[in-house]
Amino acid sequence: MNKEEILFFLEEKYPLTVRKVEFLRDSGSVAYTVYGEDEKFFLRITKPTYYETTMSSLDIHLYLQSRDCNVPKIIFSKDGKACVPFGAKEEKSNAVLYEFLEGEEVSPEQDAEEIGRLLGKFHNVMAEYTGQLQEPGKDFFVGRYIEILRKKNYKRVGEYVSYGNGLWEALKELPRAYCHGDMYSGNIHKTANGKLYLLDFDTSCRAFSMYDLVLIANRTDYFEYKEDGYRKTKEVFRRVLSEYQKVRKVTEEEINAFYKLMALYHFSLQATIVEIFGLDCIDEAFIDKQLDWLYCWKEECRRNGTW
Repeated sequence: MNKEEILFFLEEKYPLTVRKVEFLRDSGSVAYTVYGEDEKFFLRITKPTYYETTMSSLDIHLYLQSRDCNVPKIIFSKDGKACVPFGAKEEKSNAVLYEFLEGEEVSPEQDAEEIGRLLGKFHNVMAEYTGQLQEPGKDFFVGRYIEILRKKNYKRVGEYVSYGNGLWEALKELPRAYCHGDMYSGNIHKTANGKLYLLDFDTSCRAFSMYDLVLIANRTDYFEYKEDGYRKTKEVFRRVLSEYQKVRKVTEEEINAFYKLMALYHFSLQATIVEIFGLDCIDEAFIDKQLDWLYCWKEECRRNGTW
């Protein structure tokens, strides 16, 4: 649909007057900024490919909204629906309208303590969520990437297999609970008045809750190993964890797993990148560099007694 058609759709389906619609971005869904008479909204139009994922995400969002958690408010349609069918019925595409939050993504270095409190409360609330969640295991976290390396006939795949098996053996018995799964700074929004909001629940699962703390505390350079990455990450993690623990109980086993979970993240993220952009988006030199990163991280952790 063009902008005029979207304008008509919004005024037909929602209790508001729309002055203007501006394209924002196109990723897993198409997003627009919607200007009403005296306020702004965020319009998300889901793509058929991600229909099931986005519907599950919406259910979590509505649950959190009903519990007065820090999430952007969903604007309901004239007939009280959180999402409205968009386009042809067979396309399985829906529109969801949210309040527009002015501000920027959070800074973990500046806001570590508040992030810790937010995540602790978030995990506590989600512990009572009764909706269905996927439960990713070794195949997701390690196996996907190993399979990709085999498809590329990567010569050092055995080293990745050994490293990945070692990680999984150390982590597989960790407690499992709700995990956001993509808790990087772009998914925590800070408004002008300093309030933090959680965004994007598409990767929600039942896995390792500590994985969320790993992702938000991560201050390393993904593409190149840098000496100060470990120190910066450890410091942000310390500050996030100090407040998280005041809200939610966490075991020593989970805390100690932080550094191995960081390595596990590299396996999972690399697989996701290739799944999105295709096998040719990485070459042997890049894969070698990632393996060297993992070895450097492991050695740094050992020197500091955290592996």
